[in-house]
Amino acid sequence: MITIPEELLPTSTFTCGPSQGHPVLRETPISKTMFERSHRAKDVSTDGLYKEATENLKKLLSLPDDYTVIFFLGGATPALDAVMWNLVTNSVSGLSFGAFSKLWCQKIASRLGDSVTKDFKEAKEGEFFPSEKPDFNASLVVLTPNETSTGVQIPDEYLENAWKSRGEDTLIAWDCTSCAGGRDLPKNIFDVMLFSMQKCFGVGGGSSVIILSPKAVKRVEEVKKYRTVPYSLDLAEAVKKAQEKCQTVNTPSTTNIWMFNEACKWMLDNGGLAAMDGLCRQHAQAILDFARHSDYLAPLIKDEKYRSYTTLTLEVTDPAIKDADISAALKATGKANLADGVKKYSSVKQNSLRIGCFPFIDIHGTQQYEKLLKCIDLIVKDLRANNK
Repeated sequence: MITIPEELLPTSTFTCGPSQGHPVLRETPISKTMFERSHRAKDVSTDGLYKEATENLKKLLSLPDDYTVIFFLGGATPALDAVMWNLVTNSVSGLSFGAFSKLWCQKIASRLGDSVTKDFKEAKEGEFFPSEKPDFNASLVVLTPNETSTGVQIPDEYLENAWKSRGEDTLIAWDCTSCAGGRDLPKNIFDVMLFSMQKCFGVGGGSSVIILSPKAVKRVEEVKKYRTVPYSLDLAEAVKKAQEKCQTVNTPSTTNIWMFNEACKWMLDNGGLAAMDGLCRQHAQAILDFARHSDYLAPLIKDEKYRSYTTLTLEVTDPAIKDADISAALKATGKANLADGVKKYSSVKQNSLRIGCFPFIDIHGTQQYEKLLKCIDLIVKDLRANNK
């Protein structure tokens, strides 16, 4: 196995979550993050950290004043469960084109039973994005603007058309786990947005955010005549606590909310969402430029319109080079930031590498990416020499 000189190794982590945190987050002692304080204390919640984090997020995403921000327990999966159980009446539709959109559209939606009409369009063999459109008149339409596993995105114009085409009683829901804080999406053309904090915001796992429009808040009460919602997923009390006191139903990770707020503040102080979008694009472009000049890498998603720039997937085009070997060589450096390697998501069939392009991976530009890519080049040269 190749030995890479210390000075050539990057210091950032490029995995897709939990991802690289901002230096302020990484250098602050945990004792400064309020983790020992009560989440009911007014100076922590109603008049403190939780309120400030809510206001900063609303400012960052340009949210209307009447949208409700809920800090939810668990990552994106419980949040997806909560949205599905609380906001579907008799029908649900959406797009399934990767591991995480499939989780929402198939595994989670299936628990609602046969009384709910389900219309999910999947990417067919040879497709990365579904050619068929879902039913925009369903009670809930679930869309994943950026798919973490395959590195596919839903174009802005598709999201805008979904909003224009929605039925009178339809709610549009977005899972923005892989793009919230990194993609400047069309403003306020959703009723529901959810995301875990562990990607663009660089927060530890186990915390998520659910944002609801007034129409979605009203639906939470309406759904009670359709089904009984499990207590831990019931958004009715969560809405009330968030609106009245900036509190949560159960004890959250105050440390994660502190980290999230610090991330929001840094983003706002450094150009806001447009600047974070630009930083992600800069990271992705550095990778794409390198791939274009190599003879063994190419973007997996050929059509730029559908290619995510928050999580980028590269196909390894040389059949003699295996993605697992590249990942193993990075892991063998012994560096904690490279311990998980740079590897594809388990369900992706193509010989490929998935690289996070989130803002905090390199707040100064692309130096960390340049180091990573040079390391990959050294590894490939070594693999080729050993394969002769």
